[in-house]
Amino acid sequence: MWSGVPGPPFRNVRGMAFRTSVKLVGVALGVAALAGASQLGLAYGLGIVVLSRTLDITMRDHWTAQLAWVAWFAMTAAVVGGIAARRHLPRGSGAGTRLVSSVAAGIGAAAVAPLTMQPARSMHVDGVQPVLVIGICAALGASAGIFAAYAALSRSVARWNFSTVGIAVWVIALVSVAPGLAPGKTTSAVRLGVLEPEFLSADVIKRTALFTMPALALLAGLAVGWSARRHGLSTLTIALAGLAGPALLTVSYLIAGPGSADDQYQAVPYWAAMTAAGAGVLGSVLAAVLRRSPAVQPPASPTPDRPALPKRGAQPEPTIARAAASAAQRPQEQLRPSDTGVFSMKDLPSFDGFTPQQPPPQQQPVPPQPARGRAKRPRQRPDQQQQQQDNVATWVSGLGNG
Repeated sequence: MWSGVPGPPFRNVRGMAFRTSVKLVGVALGVAALAGASQLGLAYGLGIVVLSRTLDITMRDHWTAQLAWVAWFAMTAAVVGGIAARRHLPRGSGAGTRLVSSVAAGIGAAAVAPLTMQPARSMHVDGVQPVLVIGICAALGASAGIFAAYAALSRSVARWNFSTVGIAVWVIALVSVAPGLAPGKTTSAVRLGVLEPEFLSADVIKRTALFTMPALALLAGLAVGWSARRHGLSTLTIALAGLAGPALLTVSYLIAGPGSADDQYQAVPYWAAMTAAGAGVLGSVLAAVLRRSPAVQPPASPTPDRPALPKRGAQPEPTIARAAASAAQRPQEQLRPSDTGVFSMKDLPSFDGFTPQQPPPQQQPVPPQPARGRAKRPRQRPDQQQQQQDNVATWVSGLGNG
């Protein structure tokens, strides 16, 4: 029976949890698919990735270089989906919720596969089925992206490193293709993580291909590790802060392969990518172990809310210190044992620890001495005094008669 008192509003907890899960999965999947499609569209438009060429067996490494980009696009798309889904994670969510979100991000990143398989139909590479191979590379990249998305959902340093390395890779690619965008020039394919603009010679580009990714990973690891140290994170977290972003480059080249050409077009950046993860960890470890000099804080000036502390006044000189000072001014012969703290041992009995100590001599009894001075007479009574006076008078009167 209704008592007339309104109760708390009805909340369908199960329905709210279901809607939150659907929203979380939808954001991860949709943003990952959108990120993969956006990167592919930008790469196609700028000529970074070209999938409509005919390559003979001597140019097969150029095809392998394109596969590294496809795998990296898929993994990066999954990371972006995980970062977007993190903002919708319910408070107190566990590892299961993050795993479901990362799987959804990986599925969304798998949209890279059909978007690359379709243009690969017009690609001809001797001894290779381009459509099948590029689809497998995209699927492997999306699968590896599940773990990358989980790291982005779980650790802030992983998100920072993913963002830093991803932006740097895109900047290197844009610098490499920028000279070819001028009128009357054609753009050439660009390798992942390699700085190779047209104005550099082939020998210089070969050296940059070996050092670009390790240097990039080292600087990114140092920067992210220093930022994590400023945020007061644990030493282990700081030391591993440079791993996430370079690991995507390493896995991308592992999926694509080292190539087989004699000019080492793909082999040089492949081995550079193998060292990128180690270089990133080295940078973050340096940020974790390098000491910082402690900052000296100047004393704060007094304010109305916080007045200055009272200063301690001059303390009087202790009495012992004054006595010691006065004793130091006396001549040597006037010093007392209490002034110097040195006492003579000649008046003390000797003791060597072996000779038994003699008992003290017994004192002889002293005989009583007679009292000196006038002896005290006993007090006489009044009748005795009167009789004595009469005797004295009779004796005096007899002296005249005799």
